[in-house]
Amino acid sequence: MGSKALRRALADMSAVDTVAELFDMGLGIENCTQGHGMLRFQLSEVLSLYCNANQQSVPMNGETIDWARVTRLKVVRIGSGS
Repeated sequence: MGSKALRRALADMSAVDTVAELFDMGLGIENCTQGHGMLRFQLSEVLSLYCNANQQSVPMNGETIDWARVTRLKVVRIGSGS
């Protein structure tokens, strides 16, 4: 079950131009840290995919990340818990 959800999440990431589009798709995404751009994609009840904004200079809108201008994510970890 987790592998299908992982493939689906990775395919969704590849299909969009900006990270904001992922939020618009209604995926189970949690913005873990505003300043550092850590996102958590819920893959199953116990499994999550953790990603960071992966750009030379992360675009900001005041003190929050401007996800409409973030075009790259880096997979940091796949696992459970925080």
